[in-house]
Amino acid sequence: MKTIVFAPAVFNLAETTRMLEVAKQLQYTYHCQFIGFSRTFAYLIKAAGFSYDLLRPTLTVEQEKQIMALDQGKSLKNPFTQQMVAQRVKSELACLAAYQPELVITGSNVTIFLSARIKQIPLIYIKPYAGSSAFWSDPNVPLPLFMRYFGPLKTSLWALIRHLIVNSTWKPAAFKKTAAVYGLQLPHRSLALMDGDLNLITTPALFISSKELPAQDHIVGPIFAEIDGSLPKEVTKFIARQKKRGKKIMYLAMGSSGDPQLLQKIIHYFADKKEIAIIAPIKKLMRQTTEPPSNLLICDYLPTNLLKDLIDFSLIHGGEGTIQTACASGKPFIAIGMQYEQRCHIVACVKYGHAVELTKPVTNKKLDRALQAMDADTYSRAAELQQSFEVNGAANAAAMIQDVITSTEWAQATDSFRKK
Repeated sequence: MKTIVFAPAVFNLAETTRMLEVAKQLQYTYHCQFIGFSRTFAYLIKAAGFSYDLLRPTLTVEQEKQIMALDQGKSLKNPFTQQMVAQRVKSELACLAAYQPELVITGSNVTIFLSARIKQIPLIYIKPYAGSSAFWSDPNVPLPLFMRYFGPLKTSLWALIRHLIVNSTWKPAAFKKTAAVYGLQLPHRSLALMDGDLNLITTPALFISSKELPAQDHIVGPIFAEIDGSLPKEVTKFIARQKKRGKKIMYLAMGSSGDPQLLQKIIHYFADKKEIAIIAPIKKLMRQTTEPPSNLLICDYLPTNLLKDLIDFSLIHGGEGTIQTACASGKPFIAIGMQYEQRCHIVACVKYGHAVELTKPVTNKKLDRALQAMDADTYSRAAELQQSFEVNGAANAAAMIQDVITSTEWAQATDSFRKK
C-alpha cells in the first residue's frame, strides 16, 4: 500500500482535526502516516486509528504558546531559531526517507515546506483562502482593524501594504541557512515559500471575492471535525436541565488559541445572564480557582458536531475550523478574531448576516450590543447558510489527492513549479 504523510501542526486543534478528516477518506486506499513535533492533540490522531511519529525537537508548552503569540501578533519572539529549524528538517527528512511517501499533506507545519522540497516530494497544503497569495492580491479583502486610525488614507495605505506583501522577497534567516545546507533554492517571493505544489482551499466559494485563483489553488470546500460517538452524560444532563428552565444554550470555545484572561472576562459577564446557560470546553485553558456560576459547565474538549442540535448560538474565536463548524450547525454566532486571518473569516459571515463580530478590547457594553444583534434575521440567515455547508470538503480533497497521485501530467507540473 502506498503511503501519504500528514504533517500538521499538532498543537493546533482545528488543523489536526482537518487533517484527520482527509485521512479518514484515504485510509482504505493508502497508508496514512502522521508526523509532528507536538504531543498536544496527538491523542486525537491515535484515537482515530492512525499512527503518529513524535519527532524531535519536541515542542514544549512554552514554545507552542510562543508560536501562537507570534501568529496572533502578540509577540515578536520567534522560537524557530537556526538550531530548531535545522533539527526539525533533519528529523523530517529521516521520516520521509523511511516512509517514501507519494506526497506530503500539511496545514501550517512550517519546516515541512523545506523538507518536502529537499526530498522532491509533492506537497499539498490544505489551507483557508485568508493568507493565500490570491487573498493578498484581492482588493476586496477586509481592512485590518488598526487601519481605522488612518482615516481617509486607510484604503490606499492598505493597498500599498498588500502590494508589499505580495512582492516581498524576505525569508527568515534560519530557513535560508538550512536550505543552503541541502543546496535547496528557495522560491523568489516570500509567499511562495509557504505554498504547496497544490493548495486545497477550504473556504467556501461563497466567501471568496477573488475572481480568479492561481493554477495550483483549488476550492474543495469546508473541512472540519466530524467525530463519531456521544457527548458526556454531564453535558447532556446539564443541557436538559437548563432547557427545562427555559434557558438558551450558548456554546463558548476559543480553540487552541484561547486567551484565559479573555475567557474569564466573558464568563464573569455571563454569570449575571440567568436566561443563558453555557457549555464551555475550555478546561485546558482555564485555571479555575473559584466555583463556576450555576449557568456554566466547564469541560474538556467536545466533539462540536454532536452539539449542533442542542445549542442556540455560540461565542467563538475566528479560526476557520471553528467558524465552519458553527456555520454547519445552522445556528448564529458571536465571534472574536485573535488575529487578522481570523477576522477575515468572521467578516465574511457578518456580511452574510448570520454572525456578529466582537472586537477587542472586549467590554460589557460590546457584549450587550452583540447579544442584542442576535435577532430573528440572524437566526434565519444561519439556518439558510447551513445548506451551503453540506458539501463534503474532505471527500473533495481526497478525490483530488488521488488524482494527483495517479497523474503524470501533474507530477511534471509540480517539477516545473519547484524550479520557479
